[in-house]
Amino acid sequence: MTYQVLARKWRPKRFQDVIGQKHVTVSLQNAIQRGSIGHAYLLTGTRGIGKTTVARLFAKALRCLNLTDDGNPCEKCECCQDFETGTSMNIMEIDGASNNGVDNVRELIGNIQYFPTIGKYKVYIIDEVHMLSTNAFNALLKTLEEPPAHVIFIIATTEPQKLLGTVLSRCIRFDLRNVSLNELQNHIQKIAKVEGISFQNELLLQQICRQGKGSVRDTLSLLDQVLSFCQDGKIGEEEVVLSLGIARLSAIRELTEMIFTGDSRAVSRLVLSLLAENTPPQNIALALTEHLYDVINHLDQPEQLKSRQLLDPELLNDYTTAEIFWIFESLSKEINWVLGSIDPEKTLEILLQKLSLRREFFEVTASPQVKKKIISAPIVEKIQEAVRPQETQKEVKVEVKAPHTWEGFLDHVSKIAQATANNLEQGNLLSVINTKGTHINISLGFEKGNSVFFDHLNDPETKSRIEDYLASYFEREKSQIHLDLTVVGKDVEGFVSVAEKKTLDEEEENARRTREFVNQPLFQEAKKIFNSDFDKIVLNKK
Repeated sequence: MTYQVLARKWRPKRFQDVIGQKHVTVSLQNAIQRGSIGHAYLLTGTRGIGKTTVARLFAKALRCLNLTDDGNPCEKCECCQDFETGTSMNIMEIDGASNNGVDNVRELIGNIQYFPTIGKYKVYIIDEVHMLSTNAFNALLKTLEEPPAHVIFIIATTEPQKLLGTVLSRCIRFDLRNVSLNELQNHIQKIAKVEGISFQNELLLQQICRQGKGSVRDTLSLLDQVLSFCQDGKIGEEEVVLSLGIARLSAIRELTEMIFTGDSRAVSRLVLSLLAENTPPQNIALALTEHLYDVINHLDQPEQLKSRQLLDPELLNDYTTAEIFWIFESLSKEINWVLGSIDPEKTLEILLQKLSLRREFFEVTASPQVKKKIISAPIVEKIQEAVRPQETQKEVKVEVKAPHTWEGFLDHVSKIAQATANNLEQGNLLSVINTKGTHINISLGFEKGNSVFFDHLNDPETKSRIEDYLASYFEREKSQIHLDLTVVGKDVEGFVSVAEKKTLDEEEENARRTREFVNQPLFQEAKKIFNSDFDKIVLNKK
């Protein structure tokens, strides 16, 4: 008998078996039990968290002839059996990545009018729907809006932001979440018990689940990978390290302690040893970041630090919380620099040595007061205060009616139809709006590269809705509004879309704020105290 991978073997058969998505599964069960079924559903979320599984379960339940009391498919009726054998002509699964052309969609639409051979519904599951071409989307839109009563669409995507507002507005949307670490651990423990898998300690199970990063499928695939190195399903640290190419937990703990105590030579030896075991630099950096995060989360729980083998609690007596935070922050900020360098291995080694020598760096130029604390909080606060806008002593709220401008109109629309406002921002006015007369003419241009937005907005139904918004905002009758949409070429000098102008203005404002910040006397003083410059300045959004 051929081996079946765990991700397929343990694919949920009931809604209750789906891990971490109760907010979705309960809603779908309720919809089935109440008979309140929509014609199109959208499932979004990262890979491996259950989008396709939920879609299949929902499709199966919609067609089941003998549903259970809790809205699950019975698994016994003709429709359920038909689906299990993979021969069903009434549940069609389409991969948007490989069937993304307009011809594929037209073929789908051509078969939609046919009634199901058995059961009430015909269900179309379109996975990775964002991969469909623009023409394919346009061909699908009308059918998606008003499909025959016997047809239900279930579409899934990892990138909902790539879908047009017209698609989003036609679907009942469910956002699936990444599965929590505790849920993943409990799920893997349950599977391990049934499959006869044992772990040398619970930390190894946790390490595998962390590598899964919230994805059930990825976690089970990693478990399969580890099992391929094991004898009789017994998983030890050596098997996890060799099969996944990750750093040993014991080594990461040693590395953390060496950085804390300032033993830079020992840090160097251990890093080189891990690299010699073919542990990638990014895996060492990630494991160290996660370990430090766990230490920080248990700083006030010495018994947990000891039982979870994170750190010797007595070691922390010599270090302030601020110093430990500084180590974590510095490591996190510089990881991208390390991995993007020409020699990540050597760069990582030097970075970790630098963290272990942190006190020596500050001793060179710092005064005794600064030596005492690695980060001088008052200086940081003064710098922040210097660039913080002065607050008025009393806030006065004055309600002012927005001026009748195109910018005001876009702001007005964004409050009632955000997707439409976003689409309109992909173009810009070709002439100034004259609001003094009884009639208002609006000429809106779109560059050829944004023609997809032009096509969507020029749809008679969509255009009519926008004219309604214009009439309301400019206080005119709809018959007094004339909206003209045009695709413009490069011959229109200086033309930029509203969205592009916003981006340019934001970049210019950020550059101004950065210049203002670095010219502050306290900022310059901090540079002198620490004998260093800043690699990057991150501005808070206003």
